[in-house]
Amino acid sequence: MTETPRPPAPLIAFNGQPVPAPDWFTAALDTPVETGTATRDGTPLAWKAWGKRGAPGVILVHGGTAHKGWWDAIGPFLAAEGRRVVAPDLAGMGTSGWREAYSMNDHAADMRAAAEAGGAFEAGKPVFAGHSFGGFVTLSAVLAFGDALKAGIILDSPIRPPKQQREGAPPRRGGRAYADMTAALARFRLLPEQPCEHLWLVDHIARGSIKPVEGGFTWTFDPDLWAKLSYERRDPEHAAANLKCPLAFVRGAQSRLMQAETWDYMRGVFTASPFVSVPGAQHHLILDQPLAVVGVLNALIEGWAGHLGA
Repeated sequence: MTETPRPPAPLIAFNGQPVPAPDWFTAALDTPVETGTATRDGTPLAWKAWGKRGAPGVILVHGGTAHKGWWDAIGPFLAAEGRRVVAPDLAGMGTSGWREAYSMNDHAADMRAAAEAGGAFEAGKPVFAGHSFGGFVTLSAVLAFGDALKAGIILDSPIRPPKQQREGAPPRRGGRAYADMTAALARFRLLPEQPCEHLWLVDHIARGSIKPVEGGFTWTFDPDLWAKLSYERRDPEHAAANLKCPLAFVRGAQSRLMQAETWDYMRGVFTASPFVSVPGAQHHLILDQPLAVVGVLNALIEGWAGHLGA
């Protein structure tokens, strides 16, 4: 059987040169942003925030081995509607500190601590939203301290029956040093892999994923991230019965991780939740259709604001 050849890394053809971005994204990057660091259990947690302190809060949690810059095409537009939007780096990723062990409950508590430092709770209960791995952090947050949240939003995080859930760690990733930024960018790929038309946005997040080290450049995340993570099987039906705040689900309509079987299972379990599909988007929907995702998030957040107390 002939194997399908792996497509080239998306940025290799640019030879380290920046990919031109549309004017709207350039303007978004010029939006005033505040940065800071919180500390929980001795681990520094980096965050960035758009919008004025004292405005209703939104917390954005990135995916695995990613970083807060993944929200740069979304956060400024959510803040433009009169919100304080805080995007932290998960422990072991971005510019946050690393730990000897990671757990979903720790990640959720970390995001709360960083969001509190960033001002997301100053106007009352914020909305907590996470993509991919960040969606599982969001579910942990909703179950652990959802009474302190207005609602949660999970973006393209497949929730499966207990027997179908992952038991072990994915392969070790990262740790290698590259001679220069060009060589590192040439190796950058989305995980899971998929094509993305917005190569300017892929270029942006790739540059935020690389840091200088002795001997060259390497990825910002802890290469032992997955090996250090404790995996706990969660019963989705028990979770749905014990939510402490409303919860919504959003997927990329063409996501390989959220096809009909998984999506229909989730809809059958979380029967009180809205389910929204974003057309023209795969798993990395915040890169594929960032402005459409802004529209979905705005609609959900405004709907809850009009019907739920602070």
